[in-house]
Amino acid sequence: MANLCWTQEGNTPSISEEDSIQQAHRETQQMLQTQLRNITRSPLGEGEMSWSHELEIEVTRGGRSLVQRFWFNPKKDGPLAWVLDTIKTNEWLYFDPATNQLASLFIASQNGTIIPAAMATKMGLRGNQTGQAKKRKSPWKVISNDSLLTLGFEDDTKTMTVALGSKTLWQADGVNRWLSMQPVPGYTLPFESSKQPIVQFEQSNGAGHIQYAFRVLSMTELETPQSLSLNSMMLDNPERNLSVIAKEWAAEQKKKKAE
Repeated sequence: MANLCWTQEGNTPSISEEDSIQQAHRETQQMLQTQLRNITRSPLGEGEMSWSHELEIEVTRGGRSLVQRFWFNPKKDGPLAWVLDTIKTNEWLYFDPATNQLASLFIASQNGTIIPAAMATKMGLRGNQTGQAKKRKSPWKVISNDSLLTLGFEDDTKTMTVALGSKTLWQADGVNRWLSMQPVPGYTLPFESSKQPIVQFEQSNGAGHIQYAFRVLSMTELETPQSLSLNSMMLDNPERNLSVIAKEWAAEQKKKKAE
């Protein structure tokens, strides 16, 4: 009945005309919503970012294990990207040390969200102070030095052990960078881990229960770099709403009038 073209007495629109008006109203609302989203969104950056090396690391915490994938460029202080769980390969985290900005990305839809600094800090995703102990003052003790160099550390609250692979600087750099971006306290690692990659790590409490552990599954120099189009990835910024944009616009207009 909604599409029958009949009119009532007077100037009342027909039902088909009412449908057209409602459809036009919906389209206008959708257009305005799209425009508002575009006003409050911005691209991740300009050009393309690529990474030449990749790690896959199995992480165990709270009795649950998952595999992360991490991309980096050795010895370059550029952006880092990683997948928190390889079961969800469409969801990335992206950190740019130049801007100290962390973003959550959805690759398939080319959308993302800037994670505000306070929230990122609360989540433990703004980096930690992981580093290496000084060679002569290292609290780490050698446990074994067979196929792998294994070292241990113990204090009143925890016990930690690490196993190190053969000397490979880019691998050591990659694992240390990955660990420095994990939601864990900053660790003072063995001096040797600056040149030999950590391939296994385990931390347990005084009762012997494992609190945190990881093992490296693969370390790869990619034949084809992993790339990301920065200008195609559009980000929402929770801290830049319409009120903020309006103030920025007003300030810009005031500046122009003063010139």
